[in-house]
Amino acid sequence: AARSLRRVAQQLESSAERSLGRAKRSDDSFEAFSRTLLAAFPDRLARRRAAGDRRAVMVGGRGVELAAESAVRDAELFLCLEVDDTRRGGSDALVRRASAVRLGWFPEDELSESVEVELDPRRGRVIAWRRRRFADLVVAEVECPVPEDEAARVLSEAAAADPAAVLPLDEPEVSGFLARVASLAHWRPGLELPRFDDDFWLQLLPTLCAGKRSLAELRRVPLLDFLEGSLTHPQRVALDREAPERIEVPSGSRLRLEYEPGSPPVLAVRIQELFGLEATPTVAGGRVPVLLHLLAPNHRPQQVTQDLASFWRNTYPQVRGELQGRYPKHAWPADPLAAPPERRPRRRS
Repeated sequence: AARSLRRVAQQLESSAERSLGRAKRSDDSFEAFSRTLLAAFPDRLARRRAAGDRRAVMVGGRGVELAAESAVRDAELFLCLEVDDTRRGGSDALVRRASAVRLGWFPEDELSESVEVELDPRRGRVIAWRRRRFADLVVAEVECPVPEDEAARVLSEAAAADPAAVLPLDEPEVSGFLARVASLAHWRPGLELPRFDDDFWLQLLPTLCAGKRSLAELRRVPLLDFLEGSLTHPQRVALDREAPERIEVPSGSRLRLEYEPGSPPVLAVRIQELFGLEATPTVAGGRVPVLLHLLAPNHRPQQVTQDLASFWRNTYPQVRGELQGRYPKHAWPADPLAAPPERRPRRRS
């Protein structure tokens, strides 16, 4: 095959010299020969994957690699004149004989040009390329300004593949709001609260991406405002009333509830702040008792319960005996229901 190709090349060179009259100098003869090879074997054109990289892509998308001894050292474009397909393991075919090609050799009517907008995964930013192609192979490209109407579309499409990875869903205010809505939707289906599922994010993304060019900008959007805006006024009132972000305990502290859909919300609170409170706080209009994480003075859970009355009656005496010696500055009354709640330890004689 190689001998046949060389024989054809020699015939083409002779033909080119006769028809083009360019055999005056060796340089001209070589260029005429190379141009003729390009005209004869356009499907063997390849472009390096990167400057200095021996790997390349041919017309049609085939991966190849220049042999280490190849004389084609710097040319970005070249013809693959002798290709060894015997390499195994999925490796690119080895190009044993190649011929450099210059961009100026292509007839203009055989090149197509387009502006293509895409997300650069390395920079996380929308960029635009003005690309010239020969057949399906990009032979030249240069970065250019991004068309205004294209940036948001490309960013939105890129984010749609994994919204959770690019939106600030892990911010405490956002994740807390989503958990509250999901929990209340489970407890009160009649409210017809929105489901923040994949379809919701796909519909919202174009709005979030408007005027933005990067994933970093997208992560800074005031997402909570958009989420709250997706609720009707009656739904928002019901959310604040039946799945509140915080509840007030007898000490006067307003403590955050931690919601997880499918489970009761958790309230972590120091025992002394609940003195005087007999029954477990509830949400969802009294339907769901809060899961209390009753904290010792070191802020570690001493007891977990949904039955505060049972704790005072059965468990508190034991807790009192264990902790009052270790934490003498804190109140450990014999009757916690009659004692004043404490946000912080009082000075004691």
